[in-house]
Amino acid sequence: MKKYIVLLLVGLGSANALDIRFGQGDFKWSSGISDNIKGSLTIEETVIAIHEQHKNITNTSWYYFGNLDIYSSKQLNKITNIADSIMDFFPLAPDDFITPFPSSFKLKGLDLDLGIGYDVIKNHKGYLGVGLMTGISTPFMEMNNYVDSLDAINTLLENTSTEVATYKFGLTAQAEYYINPVLSVYGTAIYATQTGEMSNELFNSSFDISGTYSSLNLGAKYSLKEILKNKNNFYINAGYSYKNWDIDDLKINFYGVDMPDIMTIISTEMSSNYFYLGAGYDF
Repeated sequence: MKKYIVLLLVGLGSANALDIRFGQGDFKWSSGISDNIKGSLTIEETVIAIHEQHKNITNTSWYYFGNLDIYSSKQLNKITNIADSIMDFFPLAPDDFITPFPSSFKLKGLDLDLGIGYDVIKNHKGYLGVGLMTGISTPFMEMNNYVDSLDAINTLLENTSTEVATYKFGLTAQAEYYINPVLSVYGTAIYATQTGEMSNELFNSSFDISGTYSSLNLGAKYSLKEILKNKNNFYINAGYSYKNWDIDDLKINFYGVDMPDIMTIISTEMSSNYFYLGAGYDF
């Protein structure tokens, strides 16, 4: 978590606008083999974000934007047989693997989007811009066994984790409409391709992955210039954020052996959705 705090501080120091958000919602991880073996895990997430919705470059129609989400969660204790269902697919899986097994799960990681765009509409009532974006995502799910009496589980699942690191490139659109001089509504939509790697200590394996990334952010912004007469750059906002990572292609290296692309029978998807409150200052 310390390295994420450093990234947040660096982002704040380099931004021309300061917008900090605090959100609460759900992070969902779904995985399945064909249509018969499916499972999902939903964990409550806490999100701290730094955001720049739209900042024009000098007086031109070009602008830049960015968003950094830092994810964390409390420990979730859950009895599940998801891992056993997936383990049955691998020929080297132990025969005495016991299910269902109790485990604890914890979420960490970050998601970063950066880009540049051009306003196709810009006037006193707002703007509509389109652009290109890139970024990285590193959600990290840690799993621990918390029942010591089950020897088979205790050996395998004392501490394992699933890490995902993807790189994104895609299209984006930003818009804002001023309802009156102090209140506006805004939105950002992104659709991108992604590529990267997923690794899991339990399977002693790594996965080369590619797929799609999409996100939607909707909110309302209220200027405090009528309340703070001499400090008219402060504002507050509230909104909703949804992100989805869909893995379409997956190549596995399992115990040092390369396996073919098996996404015709395996599906993996992650999603994050949360409501947030924020405060900001335009420099």
